[in-house]
Amino acid sequence: MQKRRYLAVAAALAVASPLALSAASPAFAEPAPAVTAAGSTVQELEKALAEARTAYAEAMRARIEAYDKVEALLEYDKDNPPALVVAAEKARKAADEAKAALDAAAKRVDDAKAALAEADEAGKAAAEQELADAELALADARQHHLEAAEAAEQAGTELDDARVAVLRDYELAKKAEKAAEEALAKAEAALEKARQCKKDKALKAKAIGLPEQLVAGERATFTFRMTNGSEHTLDIRPLTFVLIDSGGDQDDLKAEWKDGDGWKALETAESPDVTFAGVEPGERVDIRMRLTLDKDAEKGHAVAAFAVDPAEDAVPCLYGPMKSYDLEVLPAGSTPNPSPSGSGDPSASPSPSPSPTGSATASPSAAPGASPQGGTGGGLAATGAEVTSVALTAASALVLGAGAVAVSRRRKAGARS
Repeated sequence: MQKRRYLAVAAALAVASPLALSAASPAFAEPAPAVTAAGSTVQELEKALAEARTAYAEAMRARIEAYDKVEALLEYDKDNPPALVVAAEKARKAADEAKAALDAAAKRVDDAKAALAEADEAGKAAAEQELADAELALADARQHHLEAAEAAEQAGTELDDARVAVLRDYELAKKAEKAAEEALAKAEAALEKARQCKKDKALKAKAIGLPEQLVAGERATFTFRMTNGSEHTLDIRPLTFVLIDSGGDQDDLKAEWKDGDGWKALETAESPDVTFAGVEPGERVDIRMRLTLDKDAEKGHAVAAFAVDPAEDAVPCLYGPMKSYDLEVLPAGSTPNPSPSGSGDPSASPSPSPSPTGSATASPSAAPGASPQGGTGGGLAATGAEVTSVALTAASALVLGAGAVAVSRRRKAGARS
């Protein structure tokens, strides 16, 4: 998710100005909402898709095999008929031959009877013997014909049953293939929707205790607070930008965040490498951060911005608008303006912290003489305005170069792609 948000900006920078990007950013920032099975993760949906693909391939193979069997019994090569067809044809011919033998035996009896009726005393005995033999042969022919006819009927029934069976199996295979294809389409759609992300303004980012003015040679410590105001339990991670955008050198500003191992440096377009799992609706989590200006920093202007981003493979994939703070950079020895009224101490309202992947602390303290913004700084932030991450990334990339922004995102092992 984060990586995609940066790369979209990097592509746009080649043809757009910061103002144009800011105006166009809602189109980039409002993808279709994720619609997935309740409780599903992207990994589970990917597994379901793989299984659906396997099932569809198997159903297709079964349908092809079923059709091959139909062809074998109904559309076979006349010079190479299947065994059931051969057996049925052989039985039918045997029954036909038995019928012919029966007819011949019946005619023999009729002929014997006629001969006996015309025989004189000398030939009567022979005629009687021929009739007896003919009648015995007729009885044998009748039995043989009965057995042959039954065998032919059985072979024909078996062939018909086999043909009905392969046609039935083929129809069932076609239905199974269609069902598997529909299931595959649903699995693909579910994964695609899960990978799409939706902006949710209820995900709030706020810098508590961040001064409006930074003095060269001094340090400002503040709290980056993320609040889950959505209706979902979410896995979230912080998204941050801190840069000098005029009147100074970017190297003069050092940004750090604190975890269980102490303070860790951040690059300009880098965010704290921490994930908070299972942040419930209404719950908030804090990350301790600080900015340090080099003692030789010149007068100028800086920008700090913060947002709530979804963790890797989070479902639903929701991200919050970015909150921007204008910071005036003052040379060493300057006296910052007094703290504005209503700037609360973040330590007065501690926030619960779900177990993160990587630990972030929330022990607030303000730099001496600093004017904490309390979430409402100068410029855009002073009016309570929120800028999208796409617009802010564009501004950052203009200063740093789009390549630096993209590279900084690739360093996050958990970046959504």
